[in-house]
Amino acid sequence: MSAAPLSPPPDFWSFSLDFYGRPGVAEACLELQERHGLDVNLVLYCCWRGDVLTQGQLQAAIALTAPWRAEIVQPLRALRRRLKPGFPPVPEAGTLALRKRIADAELEAESLQQQALDALARAEGAV
Repeated sequence: MSAAPLSPPPDFWSFSLDFYGRPGVAEACLELQERHGLDVNLVLYCCWRGDVLTQGQLQAAIALTAPWRAEIVQPLRALRRRLKPGFPPVPEAGTLALRKRIADAELEAESLQQQALDALARAEGAV
């Protein structure tokens, strides 16, 4: 009798959506992001990898994604937050739809960052 073949690990984005949806995880991730300035995608990446990354592996992940985070993700996040209380002279109700579109763009940008990290891990043979 042969053993059942191992299923491939989920892609990083699927893992993150599942993991982030668990009780307490979203709050913990936001705490790490807001109070400690950590890149939650890198935190989730380490969890997804399921092993201890070497200094070189972690530096490669940071180098790969830091420009994207700094130039795309963080500006979208800042803009979304700036619109939360409205933006005078436009009342808050007037900015809700725009804020939602920016939030969607921010989420897509984070997904693209995770796709790059997923490809990095697979190139390293880590998953």
